[in-house]
Amino acid sequence: MSPRRPVSILVAALCAMGLLIGLAPSAWSAPDVEVAAKTILAGDSVYNDPAAENSLTSSQVADLTTQIRGTGVPIFVAVLPDSAKGGGTVDDTLVAFKNAVGLGGVYAVVAGNQFRAGSTKGSASDLATQAFQQEKGNGVFAALTTFVSLTGDRFGSTGGNPTSSDSTGSTVGTVILGVLLFLFFGFIALVIGVIVFVTRRSSKKKAQELADVRKTIDEDITEYGERLGAFSLNDPDWDDATRADMQRALDSYDRAKTATAAMTSAADAVNVTTALEDGRYALACVQARLAHTALPERRPPCFVDPRHGPSVADVLWSPPGLAAREAPMCAACKVSVEAGQQPQGLMVTSGGEQQPYWQAGPAYAPYARGYYSPFGDVMTGVLVGTMLGNMWGSPAYAQPVQNQSNWTDGGASSGWSFGGGDGGDFGGGGFGGGDFGGGGDF
Repeated sequence: MSPRRPVSILVAALCAMGLLIGLAPSAWSAPDVEVAAKTILAGDSVYNDPAAENSLTSSQVADLTTQIRGTGVPIFVAVLPDSAKGGGTVDDTLVAFKNAVGLGGVYAVVAGNQFRAGSTKGSASDLATQAFQQEKGNGVFAALTTFVSLTGDRFGSTGGNPTSSDSTGSTVGTVILGVLLFLFFGFIALVIGVIVFVTRRSSKKKAQELADVRKTIDEDITEYGERLGAFSLNDPDWDDATRADMQRALDSYDRAKTATAAMTSAADAVNVTTALEDGRYALACVQARLAHTALPERRPPCFVDPRHGPSVADVLWSPPGLAAREAPMCAACKVSVEAGQQPQGLMVTSGGEQQPYWQAGPAYAPYARGYYSPFGDVMTGVLVGTMLGNMWGSPAYAQPVQNQSNWTDGGASSGWSFGGGDGGDFGGGGFGGGDFGGGGDF
């Protein structure tokens, strides 16, 4: 992590921000920014305007979204056409984007051929400059992924240097030193024995948790693959919109399989279920288009069983052993509950027993997080009283945008921190002959 800049530079940069906002043309407006902000507030992390000079592909948007969620940092990205500057500058566009969203976090904008970024906490401008200089020859997607990676390293890490025991080498007398050394080494031997025992038991437990969660993940992917098999991307009767949704569903399937192969712990399940949630929604859009009905609302997956796909409504339900609560449900489960029946919840293996996934303990928290955390606090009330409920809001499992108090510092436009650098107050650069010159056109 880079050293902190002196306070005087930070204050000067903040003053520069105030001057920049104060001098912005009063007639400046950015309807493109408003559309981008609505997309972010709807739960997405990336807005990509297909009309942008450096627009991303749907696969790149999906990959960037998955990468952002994996950092645990509230990062908001907008790829816009040059016209989004509305007669102002790319810096104006970044400020307008941040103000329109109104959440604390790290903001990045590509407007035409220019790239800027800023943060409501700490500084991200130097990261934007670094990412641009490193990747400007490889295109906007490469620069954005590098920027997200650098941002995750700076803001997402909760690590610290491990503490170490004080040395017993202080001279306190020959006899006292001998006694202390004897006690010290005896204690060390005891501690080593305890550590070996605990480590072996912990490793065995984690290995079993990984095996249990991976089994559930494999079943999820198999079920989703069978759904995909009922459709053909080459159907001549499909229009372009249907094919685009189907391609997104297929891309999500590939990402889920890749993430599964890379799993080394139960915590990695979040990357798999994030891809599956996105894919099941895309597939629901395909089904709606083929049936000539309205596209489904982007809602949380069915709480009874997330494999059912997007929910259609919140239904009052009493899960086995729990109090009644409003839970998101698919159409089939909704009908079942309203008929007085008890739908079968998703059963998983935990501790050698079969039980509902919401009662399966902390190993399944990342599994549930991938499915439900993109929908903000909607699941907090649903999970009350479950094994997952006590850990849902903790930093290890919460969606980045849920902990806005950690990122917001003042009012709608206060709290910004600009690091300067070659990319201007916000950091970044201009693709194809921008602030840094050269680099080629994309």
